[in-house]
This record gives sequence, C-alpha cells and structure tokens, in this order.
Amino acid sequence: MAELSMADKLRRTHFLGREFLTWLMFRSVKDEGVFRLDDGTACEVFFERALTLDGDNPAREMSTIKVDEPAISEEVMLSLRLGKKVSRARLNVLVEDREYGFVLDGALLMRSIKLPDATAMDPVEVLGERAAFCRELEDVVQQVFLRFVRLRIDRKAWTREAASIRRWLEPGPHFVDDVTDHGSATA
Repeated sequence: MAELSMADKLRRTHFLGREFLTWLMFRSVKDEGVFRLDDGTACEVFFERALTLDGDNPAREMSTIKVDEPAISEEVMLSLRLGKKVSRARLNVLVEDREYGFVLDGALLMRSIKLPDATAMDPVEVLGERAAFCRELEDVVQQVFLRFVRLRIDRKAWTREAASIRRWLEPGPHFVDDVTDHGSATA
C-alpha cells in the first residue's frame, strides 16, 4: 500500500478538529468548564463571544455567531442540531491563577493568543516567562485533545459519549446533571 502524503493525512483527519471543538463545548457545559489534566491539575475552559460553525460544505453552510455565552445559546444549539460542528472558537482557559485567551480552529491552530502578564522586570526574564506560558497553554490544549482522541477511538466509550451529546442537543430545558458521566473529561 502506498504511503499517504501529508496532505492526504490532513484531509482524512480534518473532521477530528471540528469534532473536538464540538465535544469540548459539550464537556465545558456538562462539567462546568473543569478539566483534569494528567498531573491532576484542574483547568477551566470557557467559550467566549465568537463561534463559527459549519456543515459538510463549509463554503455554503458556515455561520459565525457572536453571543455572550455561545455554549448555551439557542442559536448555537439549533446549528448543532442541524448537523453543524464548531469549526472555530474563542476560548478562555484558566490554569491555577493564570488566564489565557485565544482562538482555536478546526485545524487545531491557535491564534490571537493573550498570555497572562509576566511578573519579571528584566526583559530577558519576561521573554522566558512568556515562552513558559506558551508551553503551558500548548500542553493544556494537547492534553485535553488527547483525552478526546482516547475517548473517540474507544468504540464503547464513544457510543456512550455520543448518546450524551445527542441528549444535550435535544430541544427543551437542559438538565446538565442528567447527562451521564461516561467518558467524563474530569475523570
């Protein structure tokens, strides 16, 4: 079998980024934004004002929605019910007392990153602090994404998680506590 080119690999796995962002929104609502990292540290992930959703044909089925709380917006929920997935989101991540803001897209590229303020006075030390913040943010996103991928490749766990997502998307009052805890991001 011929080896796939990088472009082919990217095309075949592009759906994962959109599924990840959609799952991340579900989990951020269900778990009140709290995710446990591999080292036991808790981080919080919240969706901020702007969100882009698209369907199978992004050129025709793309919507950008700007609301105060996109994760609980009826307009966002309707788009998700219609089969669209989150393709770009403005996120706010809190790790201990450090706050990060950034845009994450379906290709898992981070843009418009806002790092915590550096505390050092020396310019070289400030640069070192900012580099450490970038590494921390990248590590947090990677750990949460790997948690999603592990869940996604476990057929039984993903079936339960997908059922929970479908219940979350059902119209009517949402009782987040009613959603089963299988495959929890905080587990």
